[in-house]
Amino acid sequence: EKRIVPIAPAPEKNYVTHDTPPNLQYRKKVHFRTNPYTGPQAASIARRNARERNRVKQVNDGFNALRRHLPASVVAELSGGARRGSGKKLSKVDTLRMVVQYI
Repeated sequence: EKRIVPIAPAPEKNYVTHDTPPNLQYRKKVHFRTNPYTGPQAASIARRNARERNRVKQVNDGFNALRRHLPASVVAELSGGARRGSGKKLSKVDTLRMVVQYI
């Protein structure tokens, strides 16, 4: 009677075959942690990110307010028909230039 002996799991494939692309022959697996910060450091980073999101929102709201206060006739005149569509939003740089000229 033959005895069945369990075998060890196959070792990880560390050899190169003739069909392995050259750029993958010696590549090691790199595992990235999704969140490298823990504890109080993570909390302070979350607060910093929240402050940055709030700052960006306030800047964007300020530019939107400037765009709303520019009369359409002034925008049309100062853009010289350069805007590709009437619904296209003015860039921040263009908004500042037009506001300065309008003032």
